Amino acid sequence: MRTTRSTLGIALLCLLLLAAACAGDEPAASPTGADGSVAIGATSDPGFPVTITDDDGFEVTVPEEPQRIVTFAPSMTEIVFALGLGERIVGVSGPFDDFPADAQGIEQVGGAGEFGVDPNLENVIALEPDLFLTIAGGDPWKEQLRDLGVPVVTLNATDFEDLLDDIGKVGVVTAAAEEAEALVSQMVAQADAVAAAVPQRTTCFFEVYFAQSLTTVGPNTFVYDLLERAGCDPVTADAASDYPEWSVDELVADAPAVYLVTAESAKSVEQIARRPGFSGIEAVANGNVAFLDPDLVTRPGPRVVDGLAQISAALSAAED
Repeated sequence: MRTTRSTLGIALLCLLLLAAACAGDEPAASPTGADGSVAIGATSDPGFPVTITDDDGFEVTVPEEPQRIVTFAPSMTEIVFALGLGERIVGVSGPFDDFPADAQGIEQVGGAGEFGVDPNLENVIALEPDLFLTIAGGDPWKEQLRDLGVPVVTLNATDFEDLLDDIGKVGVVTAAAEEAEALVSQMVAQADAVAAAVPQRTTCFFEVYFAQSLTTVGPNTFVYDLLERAGCDPVTADAASDYPEWSVDELVADAPAVYLVTAESAKSVEQIARRPGFSGIEAVANGNVAFLDPDLVTRPGPRVVDGLAQISAALSAAED
């Protein structure tokens, strides 16, 4: 079945809302587990078993160095590959696990549940995973996997710093702590370089999805944090929710200098300009509409530093 642009947009919005609904404050790292296993942060090379407290608040013990990993989120797939452990991944969530190219040949275990975003537990168990890496949401099936003895680690990055911490945790539970540290250092250097190159801050608006109304990002979201780090002052700073609807009249009054959107929500600048009332938005009227790669800005993985650079370039182009 062909996936349409509309379907992609709806899927993205559902995933963003699901993560926002289930995300909470990041739990503190666990001390030594009840079975004597060493917790994250206790030593740089704890060995196994290792115990961490994940973002669902569960103490998760990984008894041995994982050899058969299921990554149930494209971001997790990218992180594991970036740590040099791609050959250990035996299952991924679905067709969105498309980077790097080698990920596309791994068995897809998603597609179950009312919205098709749950894993097929029978297929997961058949893969005999010794680690299941995922993001927020899906409490019932996570509990089923735990009951079946599968270590489930949930990590849900709420901003760039949280992502760096999550990469470190993935490194700990996969015996790739040094690789994770090196990756984090590289990402920090790239992010700092983007921030240092920002000539001046610019107001912007980020479109998550448009149908009958606009959906955007609020201050407590991953994308919003990236926008700020890239030199943007989002006009949605006063949003009361993570993914609020925003009216065209509000946008006309907000007068953002740059309008940011992904190809999952719109096809062209001309299409946006033809929407009712959009010609009155300053950025649209001035042609300052920039398309971003959704995989770089909405997927909390190693490539977000490329997303930062892309956002910064879009803002700089509008100033010229």
